[in-house]
Amino acid sequence: MARRPSSFRLVWVLAATLVSVPLAVRADTTPRAPSVYVVNDGAGTLIAFRVDVATGALSPETAPAIATDKNPYSIAIEPAGRWLYVAHGDASSIVAFGIDSIKGTLTPAPVSRAATDDYPVSVAIDPAGRFLYVSAMVANAIGVYAINPETSSLTPVAGSPFAAGTRPSGNAIHPNGRYLYVASLQSRSVIAFAINRVTGALELVPGSPFPAGTNPRAIAIDPRGRFAYVVNAVSNDISSYSIDPQTGGLVPLPGDPTPTGENPRAVAVAPGGGYLYVASHFGNSIWAYTIERASGALRPVPGQPFAAGKNPRGLAIDGRGRFLYCTNYGANSISAYRIDPNAGALTEIAGSPYSTGDGPFGIVIF
Repeated sequence: MARRPSSFRLVWVLAATLVSVPLAVRADTTPRAPSVYVVNDGAGTLIAFRVDVATGALSPETAPAIATDKNPYSIAIEPAGRWLYVAHGDASSIVAFGIDSIKGTLTPAPVSRAATDDYPVSVAIDPAGRFLYVSAMVANAIGVYAINPETSSLTPVAGSPFAAGTRPSGNAIHPNGRYLYVASLQSRSVIAFAINRVTGALELVPGSPFPAGTNPRAIAIDPRGRFAYVVNAVSNDISSYSIDPQTGGLVPLPGDPTPTGENPRAVAVAPGGGYLYVASHFGNSIWAYTIERASGALRPVPGQPFAAGKNPRGLAIDGRGRFLYCTNYGANSISAYRIDPNAGALTEIAGSPYSTGDGPFGIVIF
């Protein structure tokens, strides 16, 4: 298949070239175990697994896999948990599926579809669930859509699309919903926008864009909204920033950048904010760091890197910070790990890895 150039409670997601962002909140009273949802780029399908809350093991929920549009890359769930959205690169579309609130199963066919600007690779939803933001890599733009909570349909907001440097890739929304951050591959920068909370429209924050490494791919923000971390796929390092709470501007941390594995493609911060994980696409491994609470500085976790499957591409951590899941693009599988709460080290769960379709890419837990 031809490809174009290359991106429990609180749910954190990092999808491949794409992003990682806090996406959804589910009330404690929900009577079901969480599910892991994965899109398969090569197969053009969507699959789901049920999570064993005691062990972190996965069991398939979708058989057969659900067909979606061509080249599904990024995946996001709106906060009420009714709709799951998938961005498709070659198809230049976003497709929505319904989620059963009791079982977590998906509708067998899309419930809505929206055309996007050229080659969407990363999608994020604001914490209020009102707006969806998508990085359109070839269009060099961010598309912004209002979400209809009753039907899942998407409507472009006034002014959309918004210019976003050259080859925008991963994006992430600040936990307070006021700022959007976009990794711009060829611009070697992070573009920061202020979000209009009423209209969803974007405006550059003062000083934007902010320098990053070579080929910045994905971005994650700590749950307190104090620090941002960007993985740079060619310079093989992590750019770390403090976030100005008044303006949303980024300031590089002392000692920046931090070395990491070869060709990092995804990054995720644990919900407690104490650990950061990076998928090394060419290194077939996951790198782990402790985040210093006061300074945001990164320190390697003893024992890293931890072995993954071939070409790890997407990362997701459950809302209690107990389990980490990694899509292995070249192995057609998901690796599952238990997170040591005291040190951040990873231990692979019995039964892992789990088979997926061809080319698993984006991943999310809800």
